[in-house]
Formats: sequence, structure tokens, C-alpha cells
Amino acid sequence: MYTHILMPTDGSTLSEQAIISGMSFAKAIGAKVTGMHAIPLEHPDLLEAWLHRDPDWIKLRHTLFEKFADRYLDFISNAGIVADVSVECFIIKDLDPFRAIIKTADEHHCDLIFMASHGWRGDKTQLLGGETQKVLSNSQQPVLIYKKQSTMH
Repeated sequence: MYTHILMPTDGSTLSEQAIISGMSFAKAIGAKVTGMHAIPLEHPDLLEAWLHRDPDWIKLRHTLFEKFADRYLDFISNAGIVADVSVECFIIKDLDPFRAIIKTADEHHCDLIFMASHGWRGDKTQLLGGETQKVLSNSQQPVLIYKKQSTMH
């Protein structure tokens, strides 16, 4: 049914759990995986650079974001190796992470998006995180949402 799954990550614990679960799912159905992390683009903010007293602040911050992205995508790649699933990963830069997710799914011909219910900004009291909700509302591809398993029996 599904042959190519997009797995976006923000590096949160729940996102990592979703990736592990998603790899098991991909292995079971014989699908390949495209992993991605969206780095949100920001307009240069001279006030922020001035406050940090460093004219290169924005560039330094972006370099830090790329290092985190590499770590997050390494997690996806390693999960793919463990699950014996073919994985290709990308860093995408966009003003809106949800648009980057949808665009990546389209460009790489993914037929399913598998993602966590919420990330860094979300918590267990939220039904769905903001980016997840936007992907659900705007994607043409099916979206499978991973939610943290309850510890209650």
C-alpha cells in the first residue's frame, strides 16, 4: 500500500520514539524512508545581532541549527540501519516547517507522512502540536500520527 514514507523530526524525545516506531512500520510493509528536518528561516534581525554584540550572530545561530539537524538526521539514519530500511535524509530550510514537510513529501514522491503528534513546543496536554496540525490540514498525502503511549493500563 505505502512504499515511500516521509519521517520529519524536530529532535524531540517523542519524535525519536515516532522514528523508531515508523522504522518498524516501514520494515513490515517494505517501504523506504525519507527523513528530514526543517530549519526555519528567519529574516535578519539587526537588533538581535546588536543585543548579542556580534554582527555574525545570525550566521552563528544558523550554524548551530545545522549541527542539531545533522544529529537529528543521524538518528533517523541509524534507526534505518537497525531496522534494515533504506533511508535518505535531508535538511530543508523554509519559513514554515509544515510547508517544508509537505513540499518534501511532494518532491520526493512520498505516499505517507509519519510524524509525532507534537514536538519541542508541545506537551502531553495538547491533542496535536502546531506543525503537526498544519501538516494534517494542508497535506494531500495521508498523515499517520504517532502519539506517546499511555502508561495507564
